[in-house]
Amino acid sequence: MATAAEIRNKAGFKLGVKAIGQALENAVSSDLDAAYTEVYNRLRAEDLVNWAEAAEVPDDLVSPVVDLVAFSRADEYKVNGEKYQRLLLAASQAEFRIRRSLQDDYFDNENEAVYY
Repeated sequence: MATAAEIRNKAGFKLGVKAIGQALENAVSSDLDAAYTEVYNRLRAEDLVNWAEAAEVPDDLVSPVVDLVAFSRADEYKVNGEKYQRLLLAASQAEFRIRRSLQDDYFDNENEAVYY
C-alpha cells in the first residue's frame, strides 16, 4: 500500500526531479499532488479505482499509478530521450495493468460457480 505522498515521491524520482533521500521542492510537490488527483479522477471516471482518493493505493496498483502520474508531467519537467520513451511505454501499459488487476480481483475465487 502506498499513500498519495509516496506515489508523488516515486513519480518525482522517475521524472528525475527527486534523488533518493532528497525532499521535493514545494512547487514540484504540489504539482505532482495535482497530477495524482488528475490521474485518480480520470481512472475513477473509467471505473478503474477500488480505493478512495485519500486512501492508500493497493500494492498491485502502485506501479501503474506512479507511471501514469510521472508521464502526465514528463513534458513539464522536460524529460526527453530514452527516459521519455521509458515513461511513455510504462504509461501506455499502466491502464491495461490496472484493468487486469481489477479483473483478477473479480475472478478471485475460481472454484465458485458462475451462471450465465
